[in-house]
Amino acid sequence: MPAKVQTPTQTQIAELRKLFNEKYEQSPPKVPFHHADLQRIRNADIWLTRFLEMYDLDMQVSLDKLWDTCIWRQEYGTNELNENNLVKEYLNDGVVFARNKDLDGKSLLIFRTKIHVKGTKNMDEVIRVVVYWIERIQRETNLDQMTIFFDMAGTGVSSMDMDFVKRIIETFKLYYPNALNYILIYEMAWVLNAAFKIIKGFLPAKALEILKMISKKDINQYIDKANCLASWGGNDLYEFKFVPEKLQRPTTLTVISNGSVPTPPVSPDTPTGYEKKVHFANNNRMYAGSEMPECERVYQNQDPASTMLRISPNDNVYFNRGENNEIVVELTCIGKQPITYKIQTTSPEKFRVRPRCGYLAPSEKAFVNILLKQDYHLGESPKDKFLVMCMLAPVGIEPSQQSMSEAWKMKPQASSDIEQHRLTCNYKGSTSGASTPCTCGSPDEGFSSTKGTTTSDLSTQAKLLESQLRFTQILQCITLVFLLGLCVAVVYLLKTQLNQLNACVGDEECSASTAGGHCPGKNL
Repeated sequence: MPAKVQTPTQTQIAELRKLFNEKYEQSPPKVPFHHADLQRIRNADIWLTRFLEMYDLDMQVSLDKLWDTCIWRQEYGTNELNENNLVKEYLNDGVVFARNKDLDGKSLLIFRTKIHVKGTKNMDEVIRVVVYWIERIQRETNLDQMTIFFDMAGTGVSSMDMDFVKRIIETFKLYYPNALNYILIYEMAWVLNAAFKIIKGFLPAKALEILKMISKKDINQYIDKANCLASWGGNDLYEFKFVPEKLQRPTTLTVISNGSVPTPPVSPDTPTGYEKKVHFANNNRMYAGSEMPECERVYQNQDPASTMLRISPNDNVYFNRGENNEIVVELTCIGKQPITYKIQTTSPEKFRVRPRCGYLAPSEKAFVNILLKQDYHLGESPKDKFLVMCMLAPVGIEPSQQSMSEAWKMKPQASSDIEQHRLTCNYKGSTSGASTPCTCGSPDEGFSSTKGTTTSDLSTQAKLLESQLRFTQILQCITLVFLLGLCVAVVYLLKTQLNQLNACVGDEECSASTAGGHCPGKNL
């Protein structure tokens, strides 16, 4: 049965909501939290309940984790993930998808590990697809729990990607409290036992209670036959094909007389907005990160003339290779009218940008701090980029960051009145901007696992596992050679005995026809 948790009372839920609202009013975040997340907190109980259940009704820990999760969701852009800003290949390969329900009526999030090939994909993009499916299930079920189903039938050592599994576990552990009904491991080969022991070490205590090893014999204890795929011995003949989610998108912005921008309406199970997808000339995709974008476009080679904004530096930004990985970009309004600017990046998980958007009066300057997070590195040749956009500020809108953010949400990026500037990230002294790709697990350096496990510790454990798996493979080869030699020896002995028996029978037949004959084979 699912893990036992302490159920919070309405008074405790109301207290957590009150503490959050007070903190948001007294110490607001640098970038306002997404209004869909704020609505979850202020108008519903289920999300607050999940945090209180996960952290054993500890009010302060629940508040801290809720606050950290809202920061991550804003920076990661979870509410804007959709098929238009994800890698189509990863959506269509069927490594991860949602299908059917378990016996408790909880949605199944299925991972087919056999068709996942380690080292062939961009791990950050794969995890974005995983987060998309988690968000999609939660939208469809109003934050109900789900069951993770790892289909490991036919999975060998080459398909066992520890980094992939570790990132999935960390995502749930840090940002989706008490969201799981079961973790089902289906038909895992014995050769992966060493890997499984390390995976169990990543899990918090509550997750170990719902972790179940199953096979075809006992799968119906958790999923009935009608909801089991045919490959699991069930009746569902489903073949995966990605079907886009149907969402309602806000399309207009209304500015009211006092200059404030109203929040677009939000349906109970539909997020507002979706992420912009921007292609540079070299087809590297760019995402809005913590902003809420509206549409998709292809960015052409030609840039508009700089008539509104001057940027320094205006082409490349250079980071140090040491610990001090923060730079400052200067923005200057060179036009005769007020403008608003907005900054996007190809890798929102790597950078902190403050402020991401703002207001500039004529001749006014703004300084934007860009921080390359600890344990992250710049991409290859050069992979990481920024897009700085500006447009005339809407008439009558107040010059606050929140108002500017709302204005950008409702502005189609394809509009001809938007001026765009591109910045490429490099290391100082680098000619190509190449660097070692990041394979760290945590999306944000500010978060750590419940047990205090660090990224370096997890990397060490992963390396240890790889060495154990290599040793297991060598041991398998030695065992096979030994068995082969044993089989040859047995065959040789049997053949020798058979030859001796045939010789003896021949001598006896000879002696029967010759009186007083002797069979030499009898002495053998």
